[in-house]
Amino acid sequence: MKIFGFILLICLLTQNSFGQEQELKKMPKRTDKFIRMQGIRLGMDVTRPFQDFWNKGSRYGTEFSADVELLPNFFPVVETGWEKFKMNHDYVSYSGSGSYTRLGCDYNFLPAEHKLDKDMLYVGLRYGFSLAKQRVSSYSFENYWEQTTGSFPSQNYHSHWLEFVLGMKGEIFENFFMGWSIRGKVMLAQKEFEMPPVYFTPGYGNATNSFNFDFTYSVYYTLPFGQK
Repeated sequence: MKIFGFILLICLLTQNSFGQEQELKKMPKRTDKFIRMQGIRLGMDVTRPFQDFWNKGSRYGTEFSADVELLPNFFPVVETGWEKFKMNHDYVSYSGSGSYTRLGCDYNFLPAEHKLDKDMLYVGLRYGFSLAKQRVSSYSFENYWEQTTGSFPSQNYHSHWLEFVLGMKGEIFENFFMGWSIRGKVMLAQKEFEMPPVYFTPGYGNATNSFNFDFTYSVYYTLPFGQK
């Protein structure tokens, strides 16, 4: 009887284990490969204070960003900042400064290797606008008869442009990210003056160019706000 009871127990355990294995096989495999970012990601562009290394004149500023996963692989983005530009030559002393904001979205096309993977390779689009002012504190030029000097008072102006973005964001520690982007900027509209012409647009760059190229390098932290 003891042997019969032991054999019966083994049969029941084997049947139960086989049933669990069959149930696991019936469970659908994960087919989605998108990031599941459970929070809002805040960032700061660390290149903005050092732009005078690759730009003519003295240009510096600050920029912050925020993005969130609204739909699979779809991330609305807000970027805002402030910039100042100075240029001093023998013939002109110019300064411009102001704030800017960009609104847009990023689409990630890098598949997630596992459910905790949050690395991104993305393309994006931005609409940017700025409110700024400029001033020519002195200018000087020579003509055939004499040397002309003078200045222009502060002038307020606004600008609008589009940006096309390609970039990457990688998680280096839990909720901490680093990433870069390259950007092509196309001017849409800008207020103009008879004299002097607008030379610098915060967030855009050289206002005399209809197209500008730029890059960023940022650090990010995700503030988690619950489970999906």
